[in-house]
Amino acid sequence: MTPLPKPTSSPPTEEELLARLSRVQEKISTRGYDCYVSFDPVNIYYLTNFANYVHERPFILIIPPRGAPTMLAPVLELTHVKTKARCPLEYLTYYEFPAPDGENWNDIYPGAFPADPLVGIEGALPSAIQETTPGKTIIDDLIDEVRLVKTEYEIARSVHACDILNEGHRKLLEICRSGVLEVTVFSEVTTLMMMKIISDIPDANYIVTKPLAGVSPPSTSHDPHFVLTPFIAMETGGPHVSGVAGQIDGYGMEIERSFFIETVPEAARRPFDVMMQARERAFEMCVPGTVFSDIDRETRRIFIEAGYEDNLLHRTGHGLGITGHEAPYLALGDDRAAEPGMIVSIEPGIYIEGLGGFRHSDSVLITEDGPVSLTEAPDRLEDLVVTD
Repeated sequence: MTPLPKPTSSPPTEEELLARLSRVQEKISTRGYDCYVSFDPVNIYYLTNFANYVHERPFILIIPPRGAPTMLAPVLELTHVKTKARCPLEYLTYYEFPAPDGENWNDIYPGAFPADPLVGIEGALPSAIQETTPGKTIIDDLIDEVRLVKTEYEIARSVHACDILNEGHRKLLEICRSGVLEVTVFSEVTTLMMMKIISDIPDANYIVTKPLAGVSPPSTSHDPHFVLTPFIAMETGGPHVSGVAGQIDGYGMEIERSFFIETVPEAARRPFDVMMQARERAFEMCVPGTVFSDIDRETRRIFIEAGYEDNLLHRTGHGLGITGHEAPYLALGDDRAAEPGMIVSIEPGIYIEGLGGFRHSDSVLITEDGPVSLTEAPDRLEDLVVTD
């Protein structure tokens, strides 16, 4: 079996960030762009280690085919950027927004480009920035492509994040009993995880640290994205669907389980078993070379042949990395092939109103030897009945 790197909580080195930039610049050069523009805070964080909130004062990263990128930032944030960024950057600054004519960000920004440039831009680039970009622009989410396959460092950070989620989920199953309120689950589990994060990473960046925990009881678990409220109570029976997830100092992973309190309703046994069959098949197929749409097609086939086509609401899984939802997607529309170093969720599920939701999710690393789950929790029905 492919050995996992040891978990690490250290920030990325300059060498790590320069290697990421090199892969981006290789694509910029290959595609003939004079430069590339990134505004997405996720991509800027990926390349620099600087995280920010999007607001009226934009941060814009202008990446040439060679050499250091240029960060356009407000003077207010310059020290912040220089403190957090762990790679060489050039800087352009503007004073405020709004500002007098000639001093706004959009007055300064065009001067960062060569004459009549061909510029690659993110698909999500705000129209105000796109319209101010000189030359010809082409939408090309090439940073997302680079992020698909994780480096050894990123895998080690993901292992660390999953270790914390595993502890959180163990606590969740320990405290969930009939009548326990959602606010209790959230507060106790996230407090445990946050204390572990602070212990491991004393200078954790709160902008990219968001531990989450919740449980949807059977009266709501048929709706996979039901917005939980503090005083929802756990119920006897099930399925309850747990979720422990979030960013752990910049690395987003997840673990989920369908579980039961005290007793398993007879009507829940068959859909649980079918979900487990689909989950097992997804794991079997999640190997290098398999096309992601084929994985989703096969898990859907299992559900449909069992009579649950009307209870399918989502894909088999999605990518994980510096966010909790990113490419690739284990979905009918994603015809990319799995590669070693990708991290995905495996979470085929079905949802039956009046009974509940049936979904386990794990954060899974694809290796040369097959899938390796980085998250750990019971998954068999007999091990998912909690009692006093």
